[in-house]
Amino acid sequence: MIESHAFEPDFLRRLDRLALGVKRARTARIGERTLGRVQGIGIELENFRNYSEGDDLRFLDWSALARLDELLIRTYRATRQVEVSVIVDASASMGSPREDDKLGFALLLAAALAYLAMGENDAVRLATFAMSRGTMRLTRTAFYHRQESYPELRPIVAGVKSGGTTRLGAMVDQLLLERRPAGLCILISDFLTDPADYEDALGRLAATRHEVRAIHVMGERESAGAYPGELLRVRDSETGAVREVAMGPDAVAKYRHRIEDFRTRLRDFCARRGITYAPAFGAANFERVIMEDFPRLGVVV
Repeated sequence: MIESHAFEPDFLRRLDRLALGVKRARTARIGERTLGRVQGIGIELENFRNYSEGDDLRFLDWSALARLDELLIRTYRATRQVEVSVIVDASASMGSPREDDKLGFALLLAAALAYLAMGENDAVRLATFAMSRGTMRLTRTAFYHRQESYPELRPIVAGVKSGGTTRLGAMVDQLLLERRPAGLCILISDFLTDPADYEDALGRLAATRHEVRAIHVMGERESAGAYPGELLRVRDSETGAVREVAMGPDAVAKYRHRIEDFRTRLRDFCARRGITYAPAFGAANFERVIMEDFPRLGVVV
């Protein structure tokens, strides 16, 4: 299974050269609102100001007092901890076609991004979702803060199975009920749903001031239309509908055109909403996607 690569020591050592790119508020001043939940005093010296009655004497600059006979307070850049939710689509379409192993690829990407976030001591959790018998199954781990906890994700990643239908809007309904502070939401999916569904889901996440990233996973065979040039009996993995399709040259060309239109619509919607869009096509390309494509697209730095 491709997701097992996420826990190989050599792969993790290569990940250590990267960091998760997060837009985080760095400086807090009186009267200003900042994003995030946990505020630290920070360690990076920012400036000095005159002492005022009631200031914490721990930040008094004693050397300035000795040299200049002035009472000055040191101020620091505040480092904010960001809550990171990495959410994986585990619907039936993520398991089809089986040879593409889209779900395994998505879980590998999710685990790798969680590892990078843990390296920043951010609060990180993994979640999976699918609609089953009219009920949204949104399964979430606890929040992890340090890379020492990373191995605890292994049984969770290995245990995810595909099934059910893709309903991104219903997932976001349930997610927003938690009323978590604004953070980073990384959604990994094939987005094989009605465009109105993914536009509603992504739009509402962005409207709640979350920084949102859409990782668009497709299989190599699926994205290229590399199917046998013959009459195929095709079954929809989510609805069960069956139809016969003749995959001649004209049909393959139309299929590829529709895939490109689908990808362009999703990419353009994300661009309009300030959402980072990152295609991840082909599980065999996971090294290139993580080490080259993600840095170029701003997913990691």
